[in-house]
Amino acid sequence: MHRGTGDRTRVTLSTGHEIALPLDLEFAVGGVTVPARRARLESVLPDELSALAIAPGIGCVTFVGIQYHRVGGGRDATSPDADSAAGSAAAGLEPYDEFAVIVPAVRGGRTDRPVAQLLDGEIGGYVHWLPVTTDPSVALGREIWGYPKERADMTVTDGPRGLRTVVRNGETGETVRLEVPRPRTRIGDSDRTLWSYTTMDGDLVRTRARIRGEIAVGTGLGATLEIDPDLRATLGCRTRPIASLYGSRVRAWLSDGERVGS
Repeated sequence: MHRGTGDRTRVTLSTGHEIALPLDLEFAVGGVTVPARRARLESVLPDELSALAIAPGIGCVTFVGIQYHRVGGGRDATSPDADSAAGSAAAGLEPYDEFAVIVPAVRGGRTDRPVAQLLDGEIGGYVHWLPVTTDPSVALGREIWGYPKERADMTVTDGPRGLRTVVRNGETGETVRLEVPRPRTRIGDSDRTLWSYTTMDGDLVRTRARIRGEIAVGTGLGATLEIDPDLRATLGCRTRPIASLYGSRVRAWLSDGERVGS
């Protein structure tokens, strides 16, 4: 159930939890991007999207582990620019761990020319798989944005050497192991806007995320990725990273999703 409160919208989930949108988040994050066969990626995308081309016939997939420190709650700021404003306490969820499989994609024009995609289309990330560690977080993602969340046995650990994500399958053992090292040099604050895509009730949904914090983006040197052969075959991807990202304390504001036409 959605209801407005001033500049914010409050949503009550099927679990009884109440959150306010934009959802205010704090987390540690570590991820890698690997090359993949573009034809294979096209098969997992909705018709309105086309896999981002990084070379002829080659796209990419991003794998990200997230350890949430806070999910909602705290100051009920109306926007990322209202951090210092006083506000009433906002409801939230208990922190949880999350692993995301994201296909960088373009909405508009199914060309395979990288430059043309950048000029003519809107770039975002299609969320293909999103295991998490709690039932309320499953409801949060599925009911508001259509994120393909499911409960999984997994851990995300941000330690002295970096961020490690392990997703397990009770029958076959580890499905994913991702390790992203901490950067050796200090990084400055960044402030950027990203778009994610999902499908919900047959419609394409676009969601805006404003992200702020110290996020290091590198070549992927020192990062490692191991994934289940079935997942690797579905995505047509390799496991050697071509890029990585890491942030130990990042803040984001996730807006309500909007349904978009083709």
